[in-house]
Amino acid sequence: MTAAVERVGGGEGVEIRAFPETPTPWASTFAVSWPGSGQRCVVRLIRPDLAESDVVATEFAAAALLGDRGIGPAVLVSDVDAGMLVMEQVDGEPSRPASVEQAVSLAQVLRQLHGIEWDHDARLHVARRDAANDVTLSLVSQTPRLGLYGEAVASFDRVRAALRSLQVPDALCHNDLNPGNVLFDDSRAWLIDFDHLGHGDPLFDVATVFLSLDITGPARTAFLEQYFGREASAEETARLQLLSCLVLLRYGISALSIVPEHLRSRMSSWRDDEVGEPFVFARPEGEELGWSVFRLSLAFASGGLARLASPETARAAEVLGLSDLVAPRLT
Repeated sequence: MTAAVERVGGGEGVEIRAFPETPTPWASTFAVSWPGSGQRCVVRLIRPDLAESDVVATEFAAAALLGDRGIGPAVLVSDVDAGMLVMEQVDGEPSRPASVEQAVSLAQVLRQLHGIEWDHDARLHVARRDAANDVTLSLVSQTPRLGLYGEAVASFDRVRAALRSLQVPDALCHNDLNPGNVLFDDSRAWLIDFDHLGHGDPLFDVATVFLSLDITGPARTAFLEQYFGREASAEETARLQLLSCLVLLRYGISALSIVPEHLRSRMSSWRDDEVGEPFVFARPEGEELGWSVFRLSLAFASGGLARLASPETARAAEVLGLSDLVAPRLT
């Protein structure tokens, strides 16, 4: 942090504030300001022991690219070797549910992101997904009570393969648009944190924000009209339904994989009443962060499996010619 402060400058009397603790162990973020000069920035520090240098290089290059395009904050300092990224501070906050105006602004930003041609074969989300799957399947093999996660991994792979068979052109995607990674100021939406950025189906991002920011009703209609420049087709609507299953399943698998090891013995005795709501990170006073993450993972995984087994998903699969994809759950 000292190195970051020295490189940005700003004068005497620096103030440093850590952002709220997050379950992802590989990065920490700080707000830095110099009240005397009015200068402000955000510093993101990556732990070198938990992230490969080529992954960090890709994330930082993406942050610079998207900062230049006005999709994310402008990058002031990028040092891959030090794992340090310094950005302008955006005066924005998360919002859930998103308003109609916020949904329209976000649709504009995502349409811009998905239209960028970047010759870098960025697929950071694939490496993180594969690592999470490995950890999850290992935990399932040791703990029968976690069997729904084995079903989640198998279902994710099956649905993803079916959607890939549609041969939808890839686009540059954020791939981790949870509520904390979308900020709204008075006039527009901003995206932050690009450590899952990669090429894939652009509607994965759209399905994610519909769930994570609770974009429904008129806000959803306005988003789709802004994003497509028209009403969504039946096929696009069907893809969004199937992709929403993938979103929930992937977040469930990913969240389980980052639960600290010292809590894993407790996971064999989770109760049904501990399952929360997807994308609502409720942490009761005194509850350890890792256990809150586990409860959230249960909400994602169980919600994804339930959505996959729903009549709406069956109809969507039929529209896409994937009728054999959805089968009732065995409970």
